[in-house]
Amino acid sequence: MSFEEIPPWEPLPPKVPYIDELKQAIHAVYKHPDKASRSQAETWLLQQRNLPTAWHVSWTLLQPDCTVEEQYFGAHFLHHQISQRWALINIDHFQRLLQTLFQKLVDYKKGPTIVRTRLLVAVASFVLHSLQGPWPGAIMHAVNYLRQLGAHDLALHILVLIPEEFSSLTLTAQSRGTIRIQASEAVGEVLQFVGECQENPELKETAMKAFSSWVTFELPVQQACPILEKMFVEISNPALFDLVVDCTVNFLRQPSALSYPNTIWQVIGMVAQLQRTLGEAIQSDDMSTCQGICQILLAITETYTKLLLNTSREDRIALVQCLISMVLECTGVQGHYPVDESFSDTTLQFWFNFGDDIVSEEADHSKRLLVMYGSVFKKLTEILIRKIAYPSDNDWQMWSEDQRAEFESYRKEVGDTILFVHSFVPDCISVLVGEYMSCRTLGTSWQKIEATLYMFRSVAETIHDNSTTSKEDATDSTKIISAVIESLPSLPEHPKIARTALLLCGAYSEWLRNHTDQLLPAVRVLLASVNDPNLSPSAVMAFRDLCIECTDVLATEIIALSESFPAVYSNPQIKNREKIRLCWSLCTLSSELPITDLYQYLKQLLSPSLEQLHHYAQIEPQKELKNKLRLEIGIVNAAFHGVNIPQTWPEPLLQLLNEIWDTLRSILAKWAHDEVIIEELTNFYSRAINTLGPLFDPHLDALLSMLCECYDHHQHACLLESGAQGLVNIYGQKRPEVIAAMMQRLSNTTFGLFTRSMSDHPDLVQAFFSLHLTALRCAPEIVYRPESNCRAVLRAAMAAITMQEYHTVKEVSRWMVQFISHYSLNEEVADAISSQFKLLVVELVRGIGTAAPSSTVEFLGDVFVPLCRSCPDLLRETLNSILSEADFPSKHISREEKDRFASSVMRFSHQKRKLKTLIKEFSLVCRGYNVQAVR
Repeated sequence: MSFEEIPPWEPLPPKVPYIDELKQAIHAVYKHPDKASRSQAETWLLQQRNLPTAWHVSWTLLQPDCTVEEQYFGAHFLHHQISQRWALINIDHFQRLLQTLFQKLVDYKKGPTIVRTRLLVAVASFVLHSLQGPWPGAIMHAVNYLRQLGAHDLALHILVLIPEEFSSLTLTAQSRGTIRIQASEAVGEVLQFVGECQENPELKETAMKAFSSWVTFELPVQQACPILEKMFVEISNPALFDLVVDCTVNFLRQPSALSYPNTIWQVIGMVAQLQRTLGEAIQSDDMSTCQGICQILLAITETYTKLLLNTSREDRIALVQCLISMVLECTGVQGHYPVDESFSDTTLQFWFNFGDDIVSEEADHSKRLLVMYGSVFKKLTEILIRKIAYPSDNDWQMWSEDQRAEFESYRKEVGDTILFVHSFVPDCISVLVGEYMSCRTLGTSWQKIEATLYMFRSVAETIHDNSTTSKEDATDSTKIISAVIESLPSLPEHPKIARTALLLCGAYSEWLRNHTDQLLPAVRVLLASVNDPNLSPSAVMAFRDLCIECTDVLATEIIALSESFPAVYSNPQIKNREKIRLCWSLCTLSSELPITDLYQYLKQLLSPSLEQLHHYAQIEPQKELKNKLRLEIGIVNAAFHGVNIPQTWPEPLLQLLNEIWDTLRSILAKWAHDEVIIEELTNFYSRAINTLGPLFDPHLDALLSMLCECYDHHQHACLLESGAQGLVNIYGQKRPEVIAAMMQRLSNTTFGLFTRSMSDHPDLVQAFFSLHLTALRCAPEIVYRPESNCRAVLRAAMAAITMQEYHTVKEVSRWMVQFISHYSLNEEVADAISSQFKLLVVELVRGIGTAAPSSTVEFLGDVFVPLCRSCPDLLRETLNSILSEADFPSKHISREEKDRFASSVMRFSHQKRKLKTLIKEFSLVCRGYNVQAVR
């Protein structure tokens, strides 16, 4: 008898060699010492799942005399046949397969657990698929059948797995809708069964899992609530605590519960009774219990905020206040996040939502709510000051890098929270004032001082001259901030206090602009720290903010402020980034100097860098000089960036450029091989062009020659991006002849490289087409010239659209879209496209089909939009021609599907969104995907 003649519910005959092969492969997967052999055996086994004999193999391996591993693979094969190959099941075999499947499940009722679980998943999948036609009402039929056999536990496990399997199965939208309707019809009987099983101590845990799982199908709230009440009693049982939390949270978060406010209030009353339990858990450091209760609280407060805020009954208001108090306790749980506890951060979003809902109510009601909960937000401020305080220095050193980063992220979230709270409860600043005043007493920890300063820094955006604190303290914000800034020099010495104090000065830069009496003392505090390697980043950033906001005031003290720069510049422990930022800040202030003094100031400030640049221009490149050279170029670049041209004349910068031109030219020639240095130089030239405007014109020809010569020998992407692209953007229309010549020379060099190896240079391909895209947009007449060789550019684009790099294909496609849109505007472009039209469409379709990564298909689809609009007849003819070829662009797509695609493209040629959807689906079919399943 051949395998095909054996009914699918029967095992294979004994002593079939194929079964021995399977068992040997299973043994190899679990016990072979060689990893490669284990992997090879597993791959082979997975391939066997798709053979016609898979049903027979399943029953054969599920025989009692097989090992547990073999039985597991038998159950696994069975689940695969049901979940992935359901459409191949003969309807005439359905009843016998069903009987055999349930019999196997009952046979394995007592284990092994791993096999029984896999059989349960297979049954759950069988039930779900059966709901679509062969077996209406399959859910309760399966449950009742197992109940009759006394297998209540198996029935419950199937109910647990049905929603999980429903979420993981690949189904069409129609099938998913049919199953959901059937499940919704059964949910009442499911709840009744779950409620009955809950009374049995041995089934209680599984019943709770089933209740929580079936929220997927929207539990009827009023019917489910009594069951939830019975489950909620078990919250004091440590073994069932997590399950009670899951049941309650899932019940509360289902959308249909919003339609039953009275039922929700009933649940809120149950949750409010946990206040004592929460307090005891906090006192005993039982973080697991605290976190579980916190999850329930957030499920209520985040989902039903409007319900909580819009009740007028005194008893319900008391419940709300109880809930808010409990959330506050969770926010302020003892210990440091994330080392001692790991859930207080989840409450921060609630305070955002709670405050936002309060202020979004009608004005009168909002005022009443702010009066009612104002004290809560003030208490929140006190708690958050404590929560963001650093641990001791020793403990901080013991934390891992991930823990430190997580704590810093938590502090930022807290800062954002307190900023938002202060925006609608400005009286919270009185808490900060009180905390800060208490910090000035002897014995206060540095952590508390730093945390309070951090909070002051966080609320800087909401501090205005006319805002006031509480009625008890009539001191306005001006006096408060003045007192804080004045106290900074006298604070205890600690790196973290100093860092926060520096950043605080930067945060209040806008405020300091209006309070110049405090400005210079604050600046002196900053500049005293710029030469400290640990504090320099914070000090320089804060100084930069002040220079931006207070340019006119600080410019009067620019000579004194510049005194710190030489020491910072010569300090090897200060990072280049900080040196450049400090130079930029000082150059920003120099914009306010008289035109007669500006050049002398810049010359004096930059003198060390200019000397070093001249020195580097005289010597041969050395690896150890690279970082130093980057610093000097960066400082000169900062000068051209920092000086604010609209407020002064550019001649001083032109003088500076003339002075260093030959030096930089020599450096470019010597370091042409180093892309990092070339990028720094091209950034400088681009900055100089933008800053000087027409005054740069005399240098244009020399710069073009330098860049082209460098590119001839070293094809750096930055020469096309920050170099040539900027020149095209600025000079494309003013000097089209020279820019066209530059483009031609750069393109010819690039074509030579592409001919040798395009795929090895994705960054260069991206930069090349970004340059040509800029030319099309800013100066299309350059592209229209016969010598521009746009045909060669198009050929390169066709070769590049199937590259594997996402951003490269995106840029190439953007150029193609722009280029094709010029089809009707210029004869050169039209000829280039027409002469290569078939090859263009072939490459596009090939890329969409299989050649290009699936993530880039949407960009190739964009190219079809201008093709449809510019040359529809030619596109129709070409599509019909190339798609008539067998197995093009893929063997997975039929001729009928290709014909339908070609006609649909033309039909929806003026509907961009629909066209892109068609192309995406075409690509999926070509790659072997089931489009209906994907939908």
